[in-house]
This record gives sequence, structure tokens and C-alpha cells, in this order.
Amino acid sequence: MIWLLIYVLVISLIDLRTRRVPNWCIVPVLAIGGIAHFPGSLELCLACSLLLFTWARDWMGAGDVKLWMTVLWALPVEHSSQALLMMFISFLLSGLMQILWRVIQSRSITNTMTPSAWRTIPFVLLCWYVH
Repeated sequence: MIWLLIYVLVISLIDLRTRRVPNWCIVPVLAIGGIAHFPGSLELCLACSLLLFTWARDWMGAGDVKLWMTVLWALPVEHSSQALLMMFISFLLSGLMQILWRVIQSRSITNTMTPSAWRTIPFVLLCWYVH
């Protein structure tokens, strides 16, 4: 799991610097995770479907959705049954942190596009803690 934490930290730094999550960072890990965990659990497929839904509704950027799906597929199999719950907790905690940060900075809470790949970090830490 330490490699996954380092991976999301690096991707988060790239996202903060360039405001993009490049495909060359995502596709190899997503492919390896997909092959290793094919066909995936029902929870994993549901989580990915929910992520695609948020992208289709413009609630999340494509880079963030790609990263979340990659992290979900890269997780060890024993975490897939808890993925939805931990994803929800991570979104809730990181969303509250983001709102608080915007309030402290006197910025708009809504309609602000910001790099958010860092939101995967609490998720990976939760998975690590539960494991």
C-alpha cells in the first residue's frame, strides 16, 4: 500500500502544478489493476459507475475521475468490498476541508475549479488504516 500512497502523492503534486492529471501517469496503473483484478467486484464496478456519473454531470473533472478509478482498481482485493464506504467518507472529509479552506481564504465555495487529486490521499490512508 505504500507504493499507492506515494503514487497518489506524486499525481497530486503534478495536478497542483499543472492542473492536469496526464494519461501517461494513469493508464499503466489502471491497466495493471484492471488485469490483476478482472472482472472486479460489484462494489468496484458500482464505485466506478458513480465516478463516471459525477464526471458526466460536471461535478468532477475527468482527471480526478481517472485517478479515482485507477486507485480503486489498484487497491488490494480485500478492500473492494469497503471501497464505496471509504470513498464516501473520503469525499465527505476532503470536501469539508476544501470548504473550510475556501472560507478561510474568503473565496467562493461553489463554482470554483481547483486541482483535487489530493482528495485521493485520505482515501488511501483510510484503506491503509482499515487494512
